[in-house]
Amino acid sequence: MRFRKLGNTDIDIPVIGQGTWKFGEDPRKERDEVEALRHGIQNGLTLMDTAEEYGDGGAEKLVGRAIHDIRSEVFLVTKVSAKHCSYQGVLRAAEESLDRLRTDYIDLYLQHWPSPQYEVAETMEAMSELVSRGIIKHVGVSNFTLDLMKEAQYHLGEIPLVCNQLAYHLHDRRIEKEILPFSIENSVTIMGYSPFGYAPSKFGNKGFPQVGSPERKILDTIGDNYGVTAYQVAMNWILRQEGIVAIPKAGSIQHIDDNLRALDWELDEADLAKIERCFPLMD
Repeated sequence: MRFRKLGNTDIDIPVIGQGTWKFGEDPRKERDEVEALRHGIQNGLTLMDTAEEYGDGGAEKLVGRAIHDIRSEVFLVTKVSAKHCSYQGVLRAAEESLDRLRTDYIDLYLQHWPSPQYEVAETMEAMSELVSRGIIKHVGVSNFTLDLMKEAQYHLGEIPLVCNQLAYHLHDRRIEKEILPFSIENSVTIMGYSPFGYAPSKFGNKGFPQVGSPERKILDTIGDNYGVTAYQVAMNWILRQEGIVAIPKAGSIQHIDDNLRALDWELDEADLAKIERCFPLMD
């Protein structure tokens, strides 16, 4: 397993973690989801990401089941909903997450989205209080712009902002313009979610290149050179960047094993150049 430092701390976290979006929504899948989480932990994917919004708390409950007897082996990340970002709301949400996760501390607590109701100052005041109580160890944000990151750090004072969790994949490289350079310079870890893109929507097709498309043929050809799949090429491309870790969702043991095969090799400069031409950074 490869590791990177969390922000400006001395804590090593795996470059690939386990995301749990959509977990806990279907009781028929719960056993497989817990087994996948356990399998990932056993194979070094000890970075666990969840949120109170996932499955209306169901994902946190599943994570709690998966880690209850190995809590110390896991770096646990969860998120407070934007609608709960008042001072008291954050404190209450953290306590409720602790109950669902069956733990007495959270390694990294994130504000899930910028809140239209509550100021960043109020939310970060609550985060600071949670740190002082020992309920959370580190503070981060998710889906924050560069300006909001700076605002959050200002209101945290001496407590470092160690993470911003953002979408990052071949079709969405926007963070490379400002947020990633700032984060590297200021020791803020980027946790990239949706590493294989999103489902097609009104915002356009941001999904993984379909079989037979010119983009997919390039990824498949590159993958053949390394004995891996196009998906593993895409994951390896993400991890080329210092300061980034990826948190793909993996609801099965097979998906976990597939993600692990993105490690222990590196794309060469020629293949990186091919990907750059095929998936350019857009304005």
